[in-house]
Amino acid sequence: MPKQFQYFWLFFSLMVLSIANLIPANIPDDVTPYVQLGHLVKISIYKNPEFDAKAKKIISNGELIKESIEEVPVGSGTIVSSDGLILTNYHVYQMDNMYRYDNRINRLYTRKRIRNSMLVYRLIENDPLKSPVLQYLAVPVSLDKMHDTALLKIYAEAKGKEIHPADLTFANFSNPFALKLNENLAILGYPQKGGDTITITEGKFLGYYRNRNFYGLDGFIKTDAAMSPGNSGGAALYRDGLVGVPTAVTPPEMAGSDMGYIHPVTWAVKTLIIAKHKFKFNIQEFPIQWLSNNYNTDETRHHIYMTGWIASSHTMRPLPAEVLMTRSDRTLEQIRQLHLELQNFMRIQTVHLMHNQGLSAGEIANRFNLKIEEIQKILDIKISEITISEDARLYTKGEFFYGVTRCDDRGFFILDVPRNQTIKFYAFADEHRTMVRRFNSGDGVSKYLGKIIVFKF
Repeated sequence: MPKQFQYFWLFFSLMVLSIANLIPANIPDDVTPYVQLGHLVKISIYKNPEFDAKAKKIISNGELIKESIEEVPVGSGTIVSSDGLILTNYHVYQMDNMYRYDNRINRLYTRKRIRNSMLVYRLIENDPLKSPVLQYLAVPVSLDKMHDTALLKIYAEAKGKEIHPADLTFANFSNPFALKLNENLAILGYPQKGGDTITITEGKFLGYYRNRNFYGLDGFIKTDAAMSPGNSGGAALYRDGLVGVPTAVTPPEMAGSDMGYIHPVTWAVKTLIIAKHKFKFNIQEFPIQWLSNNYNTDETRHHIYMTGWIASSHTMRPLPAEVLMTRSDRTLEQIRQLHLELQNFMRIQTVHLMHNQGLSAGEIANRFNLKIEEIQKILDIKISEITISEDARLYTKGEFFYGVTRCDDRGFFILDVPRNQTIKFYAFADEHRTMVRRFNSGDGVSKYLGKIIVFKF
């Protein structure tokens, strides 16, 4: 190729790359999947309450002078299936009871949600310049506090008539680990400072957040897109695909420019697996390549979710059993000893941490319901001089030895273990024999073990 053509193609390529970086993030033609979520809330006003300003603690509410039930929008969500599954943040669903104390007039204002379901406000006419209307009620399908993720299911119209939607427009997931640095993200949601209409802001992908203080939960997507309370639980789009859930912003006390933090959409995998295996909903599947990506810091990079049901042979009904999964080269007794050793070590570390944060031995003793002398003995131990077993040391560095969980009231369990590893499975239930099985975990995102029968003595 002549040299002048080489220069032309080089110039042309650079120009295309520059233009591509200026192209705004795609805004979807249909914005109805991006909903506002709220709670039905009881708001109470009290006069002459007793309030400890130093401890910021209510001692007595005082005299109730006014009470009302109101609809209160609290965050955003995204419809992710045609039958009405909604992805949002755990903290949006689990709205904490809130209060405000006005010391000028000695009034206490409290806010408490009064039912399990959430209010779903949706744009019926697909007009982003209009306000969404209260259209549905949704109940939680699965909640994952660790990943601040919640999956809700639309089950009724706003007035309470049960429905089973099957034709809702939904957002498609996209790989959160295929983002290009400094390219555009679009944030869709209902921030409180944005009024009643959907707010769409745009910003750059600034990389992934890394912080060892948040072991297992570092890996946020960083952006300079404008976000504020109310955006929580909404949508972060990259080239029209849902890559994450806006969750947090820079704390006000931190110096420098504001920054937004987004959960990668793959952090919802546990809630989605529960929806699939426990409730038989159709869900969008995550390709294993997304989860095994080097940028994924979550346990799903190397682990697979195991699910199933425990039932009694006597009644064939669900059992409140405890499920333990261990590596195959350790006995049950070795795992029990390791668990006790880790519990003791963690207690020592916790007591020292609380003391370093300014709590006295007496305050720590009250927290643990122990004698002051016992706490003092723990504080006399030098953590640097503690000798722990090799298995405990490897466990603290992230190597898998065991995982334990308890079945829910339907006998369902979910637990993550390493992929492609021989696993020992134990199920413990009162008045039943210990169930022991051995299997290979496999190489997928999840594995369904079906119904496991535990026999009575």
